[in-house]
Amino acid sequence: MLSRFSDVLQTAADVLAPPATRLEDFEYHWKMILNFYQNYDDSNKMHIEETRIPHHLHQMLQLIVEEEKEQHGGTVGPCLEALVQRSICLLDALTALAAADRPPGARALALTTGTALLRRTRQPCVNSAHVYRPLQRMLIQCNESPASPTEKEEVELLLTLCGLVRKEPGLANIFTTPFVEDKSTLLSIPEDIQKLIPIRSKVHTPKKNPLFEVELPPNPLRNVSIIRTGKDDCCNATSSSSIDDNASCKSHKTVYDDNDKFLLIDLLLSYLNSADNQVVLRACEGIMIVSSLPEDDIANLLTSCSPACETIVDKLAAKYKCVPANVDPSDVDHLNITWAYVAQDFGDKTYSKFHGYRELTSFFSWLDYCDTLMKECHPTIAAHLSRTFRQNFLEGTAENGITDVHHAVLVTAILAKCLKVVDSPDLINEFSNWLVGDGEVSEWPLLHTLINNCLTENYELTLETLRFFESIIEKGTEHSIQRVVLARVAARGYWAPRATHDDAERERLNDLSIGRERERNREAMKQLQHEDHVNEQITDILSHEGLDPKHHDEGTDNIHRVINRRLEQLKASIEDIMAKENIVMPTANNDSVIFSD
Repeated sequence: MLSRFSDVLQTAADVLAPPATRLEDFEYHWKMILNFYQNYDDSNKMHIEETRIPHHLHQMLQLIVEEEKEQHGGTVGPCLEALVQRSICLLDALTALAAADRPPGARALALTTGTALLRRTRQPCVNSAHVYRPLQRMLIQCNESPASPTEKEEVELLLTLCGLVRKEPGLANIFTTPFVEDKSTLLSIPEDIQKLIPIRSKVHTPKKNPLFEVELPPNPLRNVSIIRTGKDDCCNATSSSSIDDNASCKSHKTVYDDNDKFLLIDLLLSYLNSADNQVVLRACEGIMIVSSLPEDDIANLLTSCSPACETIVDKLAAKYKCVPANVDPSDVDHLNITWAYVAQDFGDKTYSKFHGYRELTSFFSWLDYCDTLMKECHPTIAAHLSRTFRQNFLEGTAENGITDVHHAVLVTAILAKCLKVVDSPDLINEFSNWLVGDGEVSEWPLLHTLINNCLTENYELTLETLRFFESIIEKGTEHSIQRVVLARVAARGYWAPRATHDDAERERLNDLSIGRERERNREAMKQLQHEDHVNEQITDILSHEGLDPKHHDEGTDNIHRVINRRLEQLKASIEDIMAKENIVMPTANNDSVIFSD
């Protein structure tokens, strides 16, 4: 009875005061955020989690997500439309909160909310100017200071944008020079936002950020052209007519200016030196996503206008230089590391499986990332990265260690392991050409050095160098096999010139095969001597019988007569013995002839 009565009251209340629409709820939470900052006192030290701001932001995000589930045919609901049309400046407000960090913790909350908005909505409308401009400002603030406490939130926002670019490659151009605002605009909060959310903290220019070394063209379009089709299109971007948001994302060849910058990649590179390994891994994922895009113009921009390849290889060289010089070379071959490998014992600074374990693990994990990146990225990027690997690491860093007597064993072991674990065709090709030489060079100095290392009295160096040659043959290209093996076989490079008489005699005496041959010769001489002695005895018997062994035909007949005569004598002797013993002789064939004349 009471439940029915309450239902009636609720129905009457709804008729008199209908429930608020989703847009009205959205505006309500926005006004509550504005009211908080209008009355905010900087002397108040409470954390933002102690306020109602996180709740209001969460509710606004939830309303957008619920609204989008009810939309059909790709239409935009009223809440999201309010953001895109900037009637509710939520993204600009998040940018202001990230810049001022008022109250404490607002920066992390703003970055997290912006990331969630991009991830949870199917149509974030990033190509709209009222969406991408605040995102550009927020990105510029990322990595403003090294070892920022919000590194994780910053790199997650960057990785989310990389994911959107992978789905729609044309969006990458929003974060390049022609569409990024000038630094004074990016570093200043719009006046209307300053009135709504008073910002008293001064925003400083990020230090050592290459994005601020060049003046960029101001006033981008309201709806940007997703793909640049040529240099002229880039120069006239601010004066051309706007293009529909659903414009084709097919890429065309683009001619880039020398001052072009790629905001996403440049910011991701700045997190590669973070002390947090998870931040580094997320930055590596973002670089790999952008590098693997099939668009030629993006690949050309990354190789010609971004230091990405050089930075990645230089980091590999730096990790190589950190390997202690007294590491046991035998420990190198036992490592099996991938680029996403995070050892559980890395949290313990005192733990080490062997001396140099942490440094070798760090080096080979980064090498595996370079190899994986070359296999996944655009062919243009792979070719440029492999050339940079040879110039900056192999020739610039590792080559000197092979000729160093004190470090040649360890360097050879590390390089042999490097060649053994890499799989990228471009990387293997550059590695092999570096070892055996390019073009028509018949004798490559580095290859000669390796061969000489096999002939030294240092048996450890010889062993490691032979293992290196084994890796060269196993992983080598057609060119390296031709240079190392086939060319030397064809030129009889395996045959050494005749040595002097003394050296040849010494080598002959020390050679085991010569000793065995000498023993066989001695046995053969004994056999010949025995045969000569037998022949002499036969000759004496024939001479005693009055035969001449020199005449072959007559000698043969004479031998038959001698043998028959001897057999007849033997027969007579046997008959006498048997007669004495009373043994009956067989009568058949008594007169048989042994040999016929």
